[in-house]
Amino acid sequence: MAVKFSQFTPETVASNVTDIVGYQTAGNLNIKIPPANLDTLYAYATAQSTNDVDLALTGTKTGSTTTTDTIKFTAGSNITLTEDGAGNGFTIANTATYSSWNLVGDTGTPQEISTGNNATFTSANTAITTAAGATDILTITSVAFTGAANIGHVPSAAAASAGQFLDYQGNWSAPSGAFTGFNITDGVTTEAVANGDTVTFSGGTYINAVVTAPDTVTVTLDTAVALWTLAGGDGAGPIQSINPGNTATIKENTSTTVNSVIVGGGVQTLAADTDLLLLDQKSEQVITVAGSVYVVDGASRPTIVLPRGFTYEFNQDDSSNNSHPIVIGTAAASSPYTTGIQYYGSTSANTLTPVAQNVYEVPANFNSYATRRVRLRITQNTPALYYYCSVHGSSYGGSIAYGGATGLATMTTSPAATGNGSTAQYPLGATPLNKNYTMAYISGVYQLKSSYSVTGSNILFNTNVPNGALIEIVTTT
Repeated sequence: MAVKFSQFTPETVASNVTDIVGYQTAGNLNIKIPPANLDTLYAYATAQSTNDVDLALTGTKTGSTTTTDTIKFTAGSNITLTEDGAGNGFTIANTATYSSWNLVGDTGTPQEISTGNNATFTSANTAITTAAGATDILTITSVAFTGAANIGHVPSAAAASAGQFLDYQGNWSAPSGAFTGFNITDGVTTEAVANGDTVTFSGGTYINAVVTAPDTVTVTLDTAVALWTLAGGDGAGPIQSINPGNTATIKENTSTTVNSVIVGGGVQTLAADTDLLLLDQKSEQVITVAGSVYVVDGASRPTIVLPRGFTYEFNQDDSSNNSHPIVIGTAAASSPYTTGIQYYGSTSANTLTPVAQNVYEVPANFNSYATRRVRLRITQNTPALYYYCSVHGSSYGGSIAYGGATGLATMTTSPAATGNGSTAQYPLGATPLNKNYTMAYISGVYQLKSSYSVTGSNILFNTNVPNGALIEIVTTT
């Protein structure tokens, strides 16, 4: 009959099992297998292999071929592996050689620390202590001064007596208790102050001296009074009191007008490094560029009238002047003037830094400046001058007038002339610098400057002047 596995009685204790049921294909037989035949026995053995050690693991099972696996233990640097000779194990040993070293101090002979020796650190006195802490750690401690218990870095307190102090040489000494007199002086009178004397501070005009605490004298200014006054000249208005905390500001008068014209604007104030306040006359010519010419105070390429005896400033700060450095010369487009003149160029705004004329006129330098000024002093000996562009020449500028008896430019009307139906030359009443200093009219009609040319003191029209037409030429010199 068939036997099911579920009909067998379970057994959970391995030692109670004496046989196990199995099946053998050969012969188609049911068989019994002893439990011992199912176990595999293992054996370990060690063997020396040159500098290494082999560990062999052998497994044996009843009815099966014995198998052996080998694990190799390889010796590393400064390590030896030695089998115990019985196949039961091996020894791991360190073969590294210990190198001695020297202990060196600030003074004395270096000490060699060899294998097995201890390097011992000891303090010279109880101000320094040494203590071994964790492995390889040595702690050095400075002991703070706390009286007789710890002397720290000062001599022993036991060496001192009452009233003594440690001096700058490290010795205990008692300071001298004698009073040493001294002198006080105001630079004229000197008074000696001896032991027991009293020094009295007394206030003067507008000054108060008060003892506010032991050894403290407070000197205060009486701020209730006006310290000083500011007064002008004849007809300058009332005297102004300058009180504590106020600032006396000296400035040029740009607010007073006479006949709708601001007066006083030609004066400027300059603070010096000392207590001096300088008042200076100033006339500024503001230069811009428009229409390929210089525009001076709003006038295109004018004759600049500068009365003698004053200093004038040409201001080219405006960006329209870029690449158009102005030059003052004794010829219309050359011969830079060098007497009583200074050029200024600075990358900072409103900063007058002197530079040479040949540096100022270089466009690369000129364009880098934020402050671009030329100051010119006109004296009784100043020759005829012209202003022009260092890049474009005389076409940008004109003349500087001041030489007449009145110091002003002279305008001259040519002698009466009538047209004769030709382009013949007509005389002028004066010799201008060029035709830009002339204004021509034919029978009262203004003529464009492109319609004529000027040579010396003569004018030549490009087309015939009608017979009998009235010719008027106004010339500025």
